[in-house]
Order: sequence, then C-alpha cells, then structure tokens
Amino acid sequence: MMSRVVVTGIGVVSPIGNSRPLFWQACLEGRSGARRLDSPWVTQTGLATSFAATVGAYAPEDAGVDPKQARVIDRTTLFALGAAREALADAGLTDGALEALGRRRVATVIGSGIGGLTSFEVSHAEWHRTRSKTTIKRYALPMLIPNAPVGQVAIRFGAQGECKSISTACAAGTMALGDAWRLLCSGEADVAIAGGAEGVADDFDAYGLMGFDRLRTLSTRNDEPQRASRPFDRQRDGFVLGEGAAILVLEREEQARARGARLYGVVAGYAANCDAHSMMQLDESGDSIVALIDAALRSARLGRGDVDYVSAHGTSTPLNDKTESKALRKVFGSRCDRIPVTGLKSMTGHAIAASGPLEAAAALLSLERGLLAPTINYDHPDPECDLDVVANRPREQAASACLKLSYGFGGHNACLVLTRP
Repeated sequence: MMSRVVVTGIGVVSPIGNSRPLFWQACLEGRSGARRLDSPWVTQTGLATSFAATVGAYAPEDAGVDPKQARVIDRTTLFALGAAREALADAGLTDGALEALGRRRVATVIGSGIGGLTSFEVSHAEWHRTRSKTTIKRYALPMLIPNAPVGQVAIRFGAQGECKSISTACAAGTMALGDAWRLLCSGEADVAIAGGAEGVADDFDAYGLMGFDRLRTLSTRNDEPQRASRPFDRQRDGFVLGEGAAILVLEREEQARARGARLYGVVAGYAANCDAHSMMQLDESGDSIVALIDAALRSARLGRGDVDYVSAHGTSTPLNDKTESKALRKVFGSRCDRIPVTGLKSMTGHAIAASGPLEAAAALLSLERGLLAPTINYDHPDPECDLDVVANRPREQAASACLKLSYGFGGHNACLVLTRP
C-alpha cells in the first residue's frame, strides 16, 4: 500500500507571530494582526483602505540570514527562509540528518502568488527615475521572480530533489502542499519542504494594496482595522490584505516514525480543479467546490460522513463566504449544523499564497490538541452563511478529519484532507 504522508515540522512567519508557538498562542487569544499603515503611499493617495495585516519588523537575523546576503533577497523570500528554517528544526532535520536521508530525495515546493513585489517596485521606480542601469541592483531580476523563494530555500538547505514554484494566486500555497503530497505518494521523494510565502501587505509603495483597492475587494473599515476581517459575518465588507509564510515538512510515515519524529498529523488526500468561470469571482453555484471536496475525499479513501472539521477559505468578502457556505451545505446537508468551521483570515488577514499553509498549520495544531482556533469578529450571523462557525473563542473539540479549502483568482480551487496520525 502507498505510504501515508505525515507532517513533522511547522514554521511560521505571520502578522500574529513569527514562530509556531507565538502564532498558535495568538490564534487561541483571538488576536488580529491588522494595523493602520502610515506610509505616504497610503495616506496621501486617496486609497479607500488604509490598513493591512503586516509582518512588521522581521530582520535577516530572525531568519538566520546573513545581512550581506539579505541585500539580494526580497522580503517574500526572507519570510520563506525563516519559516523553512523553523520547520526543519522543528522536524529535527539538521544538515547532517538531511545528508543521511539523501539530499536528492528532498523536494521543495513553495507557492507565491505575486513573488518579489517590493524588489520589482524599487528597481522599476529607480529605472524610470534615472533611466540608468547603474543604480539598479545587479540581482534585481532574480529577486523578484516568483520562484525565488523556493529556489533560495532549496539552495540554503541543500534540497536537491524536485524544486518548483506554484503561482496560482490565493490557492498557490495549498496547491504546493498538495503537489508535495503527490511527490511523496508517488515515491519520487522522501521529504518535502512545502508551503507558501507572500510579502505584499507592507511593500515599498503600497502597490499591492492599491491593486486590490481598485478591484474593490478590500474592507474599508478604516476606523477599526482589527475588527475588519469577519468571515461569514453579516456585516463583512471585504478582506484584509495580509502577508507572511508558512512552511511544513512532509515525510513518508514509516521514515518519520523510524527516526522518532513528532507527527502533527497526516495529509491524507488532496484534489484541485478549476471553476473555468471568472478571473476574479467564484462560480456562485458552488458546484466546483462540491466536486473538489468529493475528489479530495476519494483520494483520502474517506467519505463525507468522516469529515468533522472545516478550515474554510473564508475571505470575508460577500460573495466568497456565501458561495463557500452554499457548497458546504450541498456536501454535508443538515450535518453542516454540527461541523465546526474556522476562518483564520479573521486574524491573519488574507496572505495570498501563504494563507492556505498558515491555515493548514493552525488546523494541524487544532487536530493535535483538540482545540479549534476561533473565527474572531463573528458577531452577526448571516442566514446565507448558515454554518457552525467557531465564533470568537477557541472550542474544545476532538476532531479527526479536516478539510482545508483554498480558492484563487483564475478559478483555481484546492482541498487538502488532514487527519490525526
């Protein structure tokens, strides 16, 4: 039989904590990472939204990166390196351990929806200002490309197996975890360093914020940013832009147990599909999500009745939350009244490619500890989102099988099935 795939390490850089323990503590405390932005690019340009969920101060030393090297990597890559460093240490995979396992059996798969946005902005602005190449960093191009995070992580830790970047917008990190699962299931790798990274919420000239502002997808609750992200709440008015990284170490179960590794949980199944409907909006029927869930459960050899926890995409936008709720109701029927649903973006904001892995990390910790992280700011239940939302405080519940759902611009949909070991 195919070996099960387990998670043995978790690393986090996020607006609510720059390590796994700090992140989890903030989750349990229901702490928001949203804050007002004081950049003149936000305050003096007429943006409708003046806040985001940012990582804030994160020095190269925090990621174990030499300051000299930091000058040639983008902040998105810095986040990925820091999260990968923590994940590998958490898994007990030292340099010597990776050497012993065989570096060509270690894969790296990391998603980034936008890549090195800050590096692009700075170099492009300088090029336009001076029309001279001499003031542009020599490594500007390799700093900004979306595969820079995965390439730098593989180089840093000597992972010589398959190495690739996934760029499917907000589904990229979840798809990276799914592709890593496939590599391990197929026997092409024994270990995978996988997840997502994004550095768009506190970029050089707020170009990321401006882009979403123009799309009118952001909350404009400027007077109370920490209460702005409210998945499934009737008063939701858009998402809060976030950033960060979450990296997981995935391994074949027999190998992990043989070396005495801690098992956070099992990646039991995965599926992905496409709405083929709109570049921006979900198909309001929810049918693609229903098909996605059923395919993921088939890959895990589980049925609908086995699911007892859902980590939703839950963006806090009117259409997304309504459509996701409709799809879950189609899948689970009246059981929706008893299946807890969490929306981590209420605390972290929407970290694009990092959002799915951040939510997967929280879901794995929830499964391990029998304590579900809350959805904060859930004060006004929406009859069109008739779900059992874990509202405002953690819930003690021993769940055994979780669906982690993610959707991205372009109609990209992904679903992981996570279970207890």
